[in-house]
Amino acid sequence: MPKSPFVTINVNPATDIDVRAAEERRKYAAKFLRPGIVRSNTKVYIYPEVHAVLSRMADRFRDTGASIGSYVSEILLDHFANNREVMEGLYDENSQPLF
Repeated sequence: MPKSPFVTINVNPATDIDVRAAEERRKYAAKFLRPGIVRSNTKVYIYPEVHAVLSRMADRFRDTGASIGSYVSEILLDHFANNREVMEGLYDENSQPLF
């Protein structure tokens, strides 16, 4: 009967993974769940499920001054920054001259 080959598996200690995950959570909260002044009372309709998630996150971080409006604004600003070129290209590609 042939011998089974030995397999070596390297595993990162759980503490390293936990520390990295905690750091990612801290960065996320610092980036998105912070106070902001929403100066418009414009309505935007979103799915009820999306509102429920945003509401729970904002409520959990209420002590930081975060609100649903500031949370959504930060998410959108990040999206704009990360997708600016694509958004501009789509906009230009789908714009018709006025005259």
